[in-house]
Amino acid sequence: MQKLALMLLTVPGLLQETSNNMMSRRNNDIAPLLIVIPIAVIIAFGFVAAWFWYCQQRGAWPAFDMPSWQSGGTWKLYCAR
Repeated sequence: MQKLALMLLTVPGLLQETSNNMMSRRNNDIAPLLIVIPIAVIIAFGFVAAWFWYCQQRGAWPAFDMPSWQSGGTWKLYCAR
């Protein structure tokens, strides 16, 4: 009976400690996301701008083709006139 009473007294403390650990991890994980996601967006915009500039230098416009859902295939990025 004493073991059960001891366990019932320690469970709320363990749950609170676990929740505090989870919250601190969650708060610590947000910092890299606030850095990594904007950098990824900047890099993506850079690639699109470079592709646009490349096509404009050749007198064309950037274009892409998406394969149909039924037949499959590959995405095609090219410069169209």
